[in-house]
Amino acid sequence: MAERASDRRAYEDGLTATAAATALWPIFRDRVAGADEEQWRDMLDLAAIAAAGLAQEDGLDPVGDLAVHRMLYAIYAGRILVPWSPQWRDLDDVRVDLLRRTLETGWEAAERRRLTGFFGPLPQVTDFAGWATHHCQAHRSNVGHPLFDFLSDRASFDQLRSFIVQETPFDIHFGDIVAMMLPGVHGGAKAEFSRNFWDEMGRGDQRLAHRQLRLDMMTALGVREDVHVTEVEAFCLEELRLANMYFHSVFNRALLPQAIGMMLATELMVPGRLDRQIQGWRRVGLDDDTMRYLIEHTVVDIEHAAGWMNEVVLPMLAERPEVMGEIVLGMARRLEHAAAVCDRMMMLLPAAA
Repeated sequence: MAERASDRRAYEDGLTATAAATALWPIFRDRVAGADEEQWRDMLDLAAIAAAGLAQEDGLDPVGDLAVHRMLYAIYAGRILVPWSPQWRDLDDVRVDLLRRTLETGWEAAERRRLTGFFGPLPQVTDFAGWATHHCQAHRSNVGHPLFDFLSDRASFDQLRSFIVQETPFDIHFGDIVAMMLPGVHGGAKAEFSRNFWDEMGRGDQRLAHRQLRLDMMTALGVREDVHVTEVEAFCLEELRLANMYFHSVFNRALLPQAIGMMLATELMVPGRLDRQIQGWRRVGLDDDTMRYLIEHTVVDIEHAAGWMNEVVLPMLAERPEVMGEIVLGMARRLEHAAAVCDRMMMLLPAAA
């Protein structure tokens, strides 16, 4: 009790935002399922301090930022686990949502400040398709980023394996993220969301569901199937931010236009990023059957690009042109966080040689 009282005085005496974030994560990780009232108060106090720091122009340092995104990811991923999962913890307490929203509020303020107006003036609705395609395909996170030549031409088996592992937090949840976009959406948009989801589900063949294909590849590479929930601290900040960005936009219904912009940007990017990975895996001796997950996406992603634009975005803009700003913000978030992942991987992977 004395230690807790001392901790509380530290909060009141001006704990830094980074210190608050780094203190919050281990408390949440180790105690959330059985936290008592005082621990909940401590966690909420720490979250408020961390969120205030996130919202400031200089934000948190990378250590504090990593702690925040570990916690957000643990909440997002934990909230969609089924209760019969071995890793399930009861996160339905309203205070978990309060922790999440507190941290999200600080992060969202920083994202809006940094990325609103990223592409300059918005176009007319009639010009949006060409405008969006240009900006997505001209972005530095495309196949021209040095990462993709590295994966194709120089990366070792272990480096390619490390890259697959790091990509897990978003990739393994993609089908769930699409599913969370479906409620309340109707017409052509509902049909396009459903086509994406149906492809994710292997068009009804569980063996060909994209999540299962990814798990099969991970197993063949000696990666634990549950790495995305059992080894949260193995993932770099940039990969957690990328996954959290999607979760943030689908957990909060007001941000659905951003989620649509994120998906649009994903589909509009220049094809070839996955092809470069496939070339790298073939170079180190992996057979095509083992990487069916990657090969499958080289086909379906191209098919979906036109659908997202023509069935979802353009009809929405024709009816409600005022949502363009949020769609474009989602595009900017997707592209910039993807670029940050590429930059980080170019630092981490060669160093792991």
